[in-house]
Amino acid sequence: MKFQIDQINKDLFKVSIKDNIETCHHVTLKDEIFQKLTQKKITKEKLVNLSFEFLLKKEKNTQILREFELQVISEYFPDYIENIKSWCSQGK
Repeated sequence: MKFQIDQINKDLFKVSIKDNIETCHHVTLKDEIFQKLTQKKITKEKLVNLSFEFLLKKEKNTQILREFELQVISEYFPDYIENIKSWCSQGK
């Protein structure tokens, strides 16, 4: 499964996922959330990329919300923040 990330503006990303069914997702990532999750050790685009890798291991692309703020992932998957912080400390 392949996906492409396009940055629309400072806080908005469009993620297109190609699988059996193609989907498109709009993700908002505000600076304060980005700082909290990563301490700016990776780029916003890399965080969105890692987040979608995480999501696609948990569910099909058709199950991922079409529009959401990135931190909402932790409401569905409590281990999300722990994973992101771990990846950032490893310099992924």
